[in-house]
Amino acid sequence: MSHRFAKAFARALQALLIVFLFAGTLAAQKRAARAAKPAASPIRHVIMVSVDGLMPDSYVNPDAHGLKVPTLRQLVREGSYSEGVLGVIPTVTYPSHTSMVTGVNPGTHGIQSNHPFDPLLQFPGALRWYTADIRVPTIYQVARKKGLKTALIYWPVSVGAQADAIVQEFWRRDPGSPEDTKLNFAMATPGLLDAVAKEFPNFRTQFLPPRAADEANADIAVHVIETMKPNLLMVHLLDVDHWAHEDGPFAGRVPQTIETADAQIARIIAAAKKAGIWNETVLLVVSDHGHMRTSRRVRPGIWMRERGLVQLDDKNRVVDWKAYLMPSTGSAYLYVKDPNDQETRRALLEILQKAAGKPETGIRQVLTHEQIVAIGGDPDAFLAIEAMDDWAIAGGYTGDLVSPAVEAAEHGYLPERPAMHPSLLVYGPAIGHAKIEGARLIDIAPTIARWLGLQMEKAEGKPLAIPLRRAAR
Repeated sequence: MSHRFAKAFARALQALLIVFLFAGTLAAQKRAARAAKPAASPIRHVIMVSVDGLMPDSYVNPDAHGLKVPTLRQLVREGSYSEGVLGVIPTVTYPSHTSMVTGVNPGTHGIQSNHPFDPLLQFPGALRWYTADIRVPTIYQVARKKGLKTALIYWPVSVGAQADAIVQEFWRRDPGSPEDTKLNFAMATPGLLDAVAKEFPNFRTQFLPPRAADEANADIAVHVIETMKPNLLMVHLLDVDHWAHEDGPFAGRVPQTIETADAQIARIIAAAKKAGIWNETVLLVVSDHGHMRTSRRVRPGIWMRERGLVQLDDKNRVVDWKAYLMPSTGSAYLYVKDPNDQETRRALLEILQKAAGKPETGIRQVLTHEQIVAIGGDPDAFLAIEAMDDWAIAGGYTGDLVSPAVEAAEHGYLPERPAMHPSLLVYGPAIGHAKIEGARLIDIAPTIARWLGLQMEKAEGKPLAIPLRRAAR
């Protein structure tokens, strides 16, 4: 072999070696990239069932209450669960459900109470029905915008919402009649409730808003799951809350109602299996608040009227106001009409600070504007008050200052009170077994968003650390 040929051969061999080395490096980089990239999420469908007023003790200590709840027991045994979620202020239905779907506190999303701002008391019985009043995006709006199928079944603050299937929670001031039920049929997705009534013969007798029985709302959920296979379904069951108000927590008809809710959850799981989507589904069972027994109520508006902070006509109708009390039973906000009215501010502070902590007044504490904002409450409120144990706060400016309670149990107290803590259970083939620590209502929407590959850009909450059996995005 000549010297020239040997040098050429060496150069060719060196070039070939470089090519092989580069190819090997590139292949290794591709393998590393595949290893670093998470596997596609096994979660394609999320079903959230809100059992209004369900207290965590229903599944943490079911034997203590004699509860026959095989479905909730299975969710605890095989899924992930919280022993008590931190709610929002006030701990009532409409602010709480809106926080679940927005990931923000009421001070941000704008649903500050079950009832609209009404200082002249012109709209008795009106609730915060309308999605247009929510100031930030909801998880169902974000999901729909990304092309996912969505369904809302009697979900609070859903009138006007856009979804592939929807039954809005709404009733008129004289509810429960067949004529009013026609309105709900008309407002729902065209043909949906007629189809449900055809499939379930008892549906029409049980769906009479506001008494939409849990079985009726579960009928709708089962039908929607089997016919539409939504990516996001949210259904509201109300009966536990209704009977807890009537009879007290875990008393009277409440245990049976919890057992009925348990059976409806089982039906929803069975529907997902029948529809062939269960292996890609996560089920959340949530609630909005707990309950506390009450026997008395106080009406702070009497003090306000006596100080001239509201003006009534000869028929006791409010004709003008300097201060306004917005009650949420366990707590209340107080507003001042003129932000520069220092005299009214001083009068309110004097009245309420004098009453706070005295057993005969029923006022446990007064929260300043700064304290309200710090816990996510209404930034427009001047003060807030919270009732003592066994007490509720009534609205209005006439009548007795102190009177017997009208309900056996109430909620609306500050969210850190253990009796107010909502429930949370998470279950499905992709969900591991764990106890969820530190959960907040505002964490629910971000958690769902992570599973479905969505972004909740305005969220104040964070995705919960719930273990998955398979890698998720």
